Amino acid sequence: MPIPAKKILIVEDHLFFRAMLVRLVRDEADMIVCGQTDNVADALNLIAQTHPDVAIVDLTLSGSNGLDLISELSARNVELPVLVLSMHPKNLCSDRVIRAGARAYVSKQELPEAVVAAIRTLFVEAVPA
Repeated sequence: MPIPAKKILIVEDHLFFRAMLVRLVRDEADMIVCGQTDNVADALNLIAQTHPDVAIVDLTLSGSNGLDLISELSARNVELPVLVLSMHPKNLCSDRVIRAGARAYVSKQELPEAVVAAIRTLFVEAVPA
């Protein structure tokens, strides 16, 4: 029996970059995009509707920011592994996003393979022991 593809939610405000992330995920046989948006309110609705396995979240969003989304997920006790993918330097932001509740941080300067590897790491972490 084949293993079902992991559902990925993409929360990114730049249309071009979001389209590239959708394509990157869709090129992986074990992943599907279950939703995409550019803001926190829509992301929360999509999470409730689609129950993603992982969310890829930018720090800069339309009308808000990724830290607000991460904080809201924590406040609602939503167990969702979050990968922050941002243009901000890792040394300036990674500790802050991890403290807020994200599981991983990857700079947009990284290669696509690094993003895919980070997503897969979150799959492993999400599996109950």
